[in-house]
Amino acid sequence: MKRRKRAFTLVELMIVLAIIAIVAAFAIPNLMRSRMSANETGAVGSLRAIMSAQATYMNRRGVYGSLSDLHTEGLIDGSLASGRHSGYLFGEIDTGYDYAYAFAAAPVEDGRSGEKEYMVTQQGTVYESDFDTSEMSQDNGTLWVPGEDNVPDSFKVDPENHPDIWTPIAE
Repeated sequence: MKRRKRAFTLVELMIVLAIIAIVAAFAIPNLMRSRMSANETGAVGSLRAIMSAQATYMNRRGVYGSLSDLHTEGLIDGSLASGRHSGYLFGEIDTGYDYAYAFAAAPVEDGRSGEKEYMVTQQGTVYESDFDTSEMSQDNGTLWVPGEDNVPDSFKVDPENHPDIWTPIAE
């Protein structure tokens, strides 16, 4: 007498695939939101690291430095100095002064790697906003001039004077 091997039927396999698809439909959006939230938290942390590095650089040199200056002094890591870190682009907003600085962070893919833009100045407050930075790219380099080269005008050098655009983040 021949023995038949027991196997899954097509209906059973289809049911398993349907269950996997339903679980994935719920899990993937939550995973993406978690990733964006982590990127945004990382951007704020990186701006705080820049702020701390600027204080050290000012004590050593008597002026504030660029991202590459801070990296050369060993105050920030190379990926942050390159202008791209944890799903965000980082750049120095040109203030025109040696004794003032403004650094900003914009999501690499607005709405996918992050939704908010962030900024810090020498006053020590981190600000957040939400505007369109989808035209920005890595080609912008690390020195950003608002209104030029796809850098939005909303990246003002004095976010404290623009409460309609920028909101301070509570420490």
